[in-house]
Amino acid sequence: MKAVKCACCGGSMKRNGKTSSGAQRWRCAACGASATVRYDDAAARLEEFLSWLLSKGTQLEMPGAGRTFRRRTSEFWEVWPMPVPDGELHRVLFVDGIWLAERLVVLICCSGERVVSWYMAESENSRAWSALMEPIPAPDVVVTDGGSGFAKAVRATWPRTKVQRCVFHAFCQVKRCTTTRPKLQAGRELYGIALDLMHIETLHQAELWRERYLDWCGFWADFLEDTTLVDGRRVYTHERLRKARRSLSVFGNV
Repeated sequence: MKAVKCACCGGSMKRNGKTSSGAQRWRCAACGASATVRYDDAAARLEEFLSWLLSKGTQLEMPGAGRTFRRRTSEFWEVWPMPVPDGELHRVLFVDGIWLAERLVVLICCSGERVVSWYMAESENSRAWSALMEPIPAPDVVVTDGGSGFAKAVRATWPRTKVQRCVFHAFCQVKRCTTTRPKLQAGRELYGIALDLMHIETLHQAELWRERYLDWCGFWADFLEDTTLVDGRRVYTHERLRKARRSLSVFGNV
């Protein structure tokens, strides 16, 4: 233990019994001042926590299977590291939301090479997206999954930035609606169209894909208007196919 010095005269202090709460009391041999000393080891415990967090070690490898470590560092799991945007201007940025739990989503902005910034929120609403985007210089293009709230936020925060829908997210939306083995012919064709979307590399390929998608929409238009009577009300028979079609509409400009 480090030597305890008197705050009044700087002299050495010696133990002098306990307080009513059980804390060690110290008394200065030179001036007679009495005090209690509390050691703040938070910095040392934080360093211990970060050393483990950034290492390849596991808690099971620690003495006592890490029980003492967890007790000493439990408070640091509540500390959320905040990003510091560097102000660098990017031509293209990618944004997405990762849900960690109910009412807990991390909105992330990256450049394709590294994470630029992030923001923790309860939902993907426009206020949360704006909070993520405001500290970051507006890029030329932003790629998004088209989630709720982003369109309003980008109009207010980055009004001159062009918005590109992420083709992978669009394909995943179609796959969720049709599955990978659609039973209907219309579903099989649309799934193939969505799959081909991820392999487009030239403007000519993009135009051919657009024509193919528009042809599909025209051919199956009447089929997708079919309705069924459910619990006394009319609903679209092929609502999942209609939803899949909507997820690709931004690429076909329809």
